[in-house]
Amino acid sequence: MNNVQSQIAQTLECLKRDSNYRVLVPQKHKGFQITRFTNPTNKNPQWLLNLASNDYLGLASDESFNAMFLDSTLFKENLYFSSSSSRLLSGNFEIYAQLESHLSHTFGKQALIFNSGFHANLGALGALNSLKNVLFIADKSIHASHIDGLKSFQTTHLKRFSHNDMQRLEQFLRDNAPKYEAIFILSEGLFSMEGDFAPIRTLVTLKQQFDNVYLYLDEAHSIGSFGKDGLGVCADFGLLDSIDFLVLTFGKALASMGACVLCNGIFYEYFVNFSRALIYSTALPPLNIARSLFSFLELANLNNQRANLARLSEDFKALLIKNLDLEVLGDYNIISLILGDNAKAVHFAKKLEQRGYFAPAIKSPTIPKNRACLRFSLSANLPFETLESLVPILKKIDYEYLSKNK
Repeated sequence: MNNVQSQIAQTLECLKRDSNYRVLVPQKHKGFQITRFTNPTNKNPQWLLNLASNDYLGLASDESFNAMFLDSTLFKENLYFSSSSSRLLSGNFEIYAQLESHLSHTFGKQALIFNSGFHANLGALGALNSLKNVLFIADKSIHASHIDGLKSFQTTHLKRFSHNDMQRLEQFLRDNAPKYEAIFILSEGLFSMEGDFAPIRTLVTLKQQFDNVYLYLDEAHSIGSFGKDGLGVCADFGLLDSIDFLVLTFGKALASMGACVLCNGIFYEYFVNFSRALIYSTALPPLNIARSLFSFLELANLNNQRANLARLSEDFKALLIKNLDLEVLGDYNIISLILGDNAKAVHFAKKLEQRGYFAPAIKSPTIPKNRACLRFSLSANLPFETLESLVPILKKIDYEYLSKNK
């Protein structure tokens, strides 16, 4: 083993000691259940309730919804399994223009489609980061893709404020607005780990006090699943006109794949010419884009699913708070049970799996150290009884863990 391999081996051993080692396990899905082939010799593994999916409306496994798509003109006219090229060469199929036109009309901004939410943030922020004399001010809980987009240039000027700390953000803005050509505030509509909402109205109010401040908001976990007709937090609050960059992803509540950045025309042109994640990626297959458009067209018809999701989330969180002496976070479809260290979170996840529940431990660097948790990602089609029966199991695991580790 050479020096590089030895260094890697030591790093991996450290991850194992810290209960932070990751592996890929083959899976099968059936509705809201999942089975994992952790032991290759076990041909009949246990089916588990899947509490780790971002299929918030249950559309990915909804047979009637999928049948509607398969019977649609959108499906039949876009039956290509590969685009075979980047969008700037021969991969820009007509369906791309149809979806972007629909999104632009719906949200009042020009839409640019990317291959994923990660690509969208990597591409848009990487391009903005190449501008001269700009500053990024980011909530500490933003997604890793935002940070990776900013890391694409070594000259990044970045300041971070504690999660949803508007006082600190305001101070950063007042201290730095005169020094920079532009400041970009980075936040999320519904945060992927804490499960809480950004104070959108306050963000907009602060931004509007300065001529050179822009607001970049990622609605990956709220588009489709939240608000009137599922159009997300900003639309629900009537604040779309005040958001300069709006990121929507299609692989969660919309049960498809891809993402878009919505912005004004000059930034759209800039991203087309300077976003490396767009320019140098083979475009998504037309079939995926057609599925995304189909989902957006159906959003207004899914209010019952959103109502179910809201009720399920509220009732489940109330049960957790009532029965467990642990911190519980989450304002909507993402509920996090804070456990502290990685080992405890892994212990809980393993015990739950033995009892028929799949809720993987969320650990650093995804979240800060000593904030490891179980993240329950809820779906509108989950039977509440299954969540209700989970609570006494969690209570028992917690009691046993505390007794063992006194």
